[in-house]
Amino acid sequence: MKYITTNKIFFLLGILIFTACSDDFLQKDSLSEISASTFWQSESDALSALAACYDGMQSNYLYNGDPYSCGQLNMDALTDNGGHFNWSGWMAGYDICNGTQSANSWLIADYWSSIYEIIKRCNVLIYYIDDIDMDEETIALYKAEAITLRALMYINLTMTYNDVPYLTEPLTISTANVGVTSRAEIVASVISDLQNAYEDLPTTADLGRMTQGAALAILGRIALYNEEWATAIDAYQQIVDLGVYSLYDDYSALFSTSGEESNEIILSVRYEGPGNEEGATFGAHWNTPLEAINGTMDFSDDFYCTDGLPISESSLYLGNDEINTTTSPDSARYLNRDPRLKATLWVPGMDWNGLSWSETGDIYGGATASYSTVYVRKYFDPTNVSNSWDSGQDFYICRYPEVLLSLAEALVESGTYSYSKVTSLVNQVRSRVGMPDVEDVEGASLSADDLLDLIRHERRVELGFEGFRMFDLYRWELWSNSVERINAEAKKYGFNYEQRISRGEQDYVWPIPQDEVDSNSEIEQNELW
Repeated sequence: MKYITTNKIFFLLGILIFTACSDDFLQKDSLSEISASTFWQSESDALSALAACYDGMQSNYLYNGDPYSCGQLNMDALTDNGGHFNWSGWMAGYDICNGTQSANSWLIADYWSSIYEIIKRCNVLIYYIDDIDMDEETIALYKAEAITLRALMYINLTMTYNDVPYLTEPLTISTANVGVTSRAEIVASVISDLQNAYEDLPTTADLGRMTQGAALAILGRIALYNEEWATAIDAYQQIVDLGVYSLYDDYSALFSTSGEESNEIILSVRYEGPGNEEGATFGAHWNTPLEAINGTMDFSDDFYCTDGLPISESSLYLGNDEINTTTSPDSARYLNRDPRLKATLWVPGMDWNGLSWSETGDIYGGATASYSTVYVRKYFDPTNVSNSWDSGQDFYICRYPEVLLSLAEALVESGTYSYSKVTSLVNQVRSRVGMPDVEDVEGASLSADDLLDLIRHERRVELGFEGFRMFDLYRWELWSNSVERINAEAKKYGFNYEQRISRGEQDYVWPIPQDEVDSNSEIEQNELW
């Protein structure tokens, strides 16, 4: 049985603490002073409370999802990797993709509330668990798990809303109104929390639970995202030195239930299905690749040919760049390409549940087919049509390739790095899928800027549709560039994409949800909004 069975053990915190509250994350209308003795009597109660903390990650606006909400997989559809081209207004986040978002936007409100729900649960456990008659080692373990999970949530918050309320204790009636704390202060505090907590975690644990590797990966991520290069390097190098993680041999099978227990997976959100009320929906589809989540030509074209060269330079490229693939599907352009392309995307020439394009013309999207004829393949199982809305597929939050590529990036950004060290990290990721080493293609004298471009490319093709692309574009300040490329793609190929708009500085910070501004006298809207 998978570790987290949310609906079955959620009752303690779910009923007694959270479900009695209103929708606003501060929930000041129903707060009251509580103590652990009110609802915790034993270690099993504390374990149920910890499970409730993990439970929140299964929100459709975090590490689950469906065609209408927007989990981490769908976040890539807001970027140059994909889009909701045909279903505008039906899916959360479409307005961010189109540059029409506001403080009243659907995704902006639900992402905020889903994250703070986890933070509240973690804070209750951290604050009250000392009152339970348990051994100190177990208390320290549960605290460390909750602290690490809370840290992950603050990464998501600071990467989107920037300055936010920083909650580290349960709220009461007297402390319900909380103002924002600067992103820099939150990041510094979270880094300190993780550095203090990770040693209380085990090296290995049941899948889905926090380990030292998971805490260090989260520490490295927040440090990398905030240009704390030395901290990132130290955290990521510690993961490598643990010797626990390795790359799974078959990338194409990694994002299926057969790959869930790979040593590559550092942290996952676990799902149990079908028929157990614990199934995932982030890979849901009907009898075709999911219409709502389209890929872009820009993304598919970024996968190099098998000689390690981009399609603009490789003699192995067989595509016709002038074809409108909507009316004339060009399967030749996807031959001789990085194997990760067809493990990440559904493209012309691939079968869907044993059916080829020539056998049925509408399998690539049905009634609302993608204009680009590119869809998401990663995490989608065409043979599991009847259970795709109740799947046992886990979602991977941290994988070992992220560690390797992030370490390479931090080393280059630090300005003090060994060329061979950086390329060896990238080569590990490339060689897993049979792509040539950096030195064999680009040589041994790339500049720092060229190395960063190479690493950024590798992140895109390795981590596509895993929820990294939006944060990467934000931190590299390349959102407007991505908008220009997708608008140019629509024009070049005659695709009927919705027009994307760049909003300048507003692209890199989300507004605080208007309901929160209206209900909390201490919160002021971000000055950009």
